[in-house]
Amino acid sequence: MKSPQIISSNYIIRPFKKEDALLWQTWDIDPEIQVYMPEPKNEVHDISIQYEYIGECENDEDGYYWSIETKDGATIGTVSLFEINPYHKTADLGIVIGDKEYWGKGVATEVINTIKEHAFNTLGIERINAEVEEENIPMKKVFEKTGFKQDGIFKNARIKNGKRINVLHFGICNTK
Repeated sequence: MKSPQIISSNYIIRPFKKEDALLWQTWDIDPEIQVYMPEPKNEVHDISIQYEYIGECENDEDGYYWSIETKDGATIGTVSLFEINPYHKTADLGIVIGDKEYWGKGVATEVINTIKEHAFNTLGIERINAEVEEENIPMKKVFEKTGFKQDGIFKNARIKNGKRINVLHFGICNTK
């Protein structure tokens, strides 16, 4: 689905641009950014693979994918609503703040609240799901701050640094 541009108080949540791929390549190999990502350690891919990914996101019938941009034009992260199920009216949410200068400054909270409002009020979504690795305390706090409730734990769901770790499941329902 083609993602619409959404404006929050401090950020522009916009569809991916080709030039975003260059940032992703640096974020993908930064160990601090990747520490809580579900994939094993990433490697730099040929830029054409990143461009292909942008095209796949634009053509995905079950999701919306955005870059997070400051009002002065700096791209600082990505957010997505994916695995949208129109029958059950559910969606999964994912977010990455790739620019570490913006960590701990409320970006994720503001962006999640904005996407949550868009999902409930514009898209008719009734429930949003999200997962977070158990050790990712900052993201757990963001989900709680934005109204998500932990409603499950997936024991030994992923492997990190050679050992099994737990993944927490969060959800929020539209209370209209």
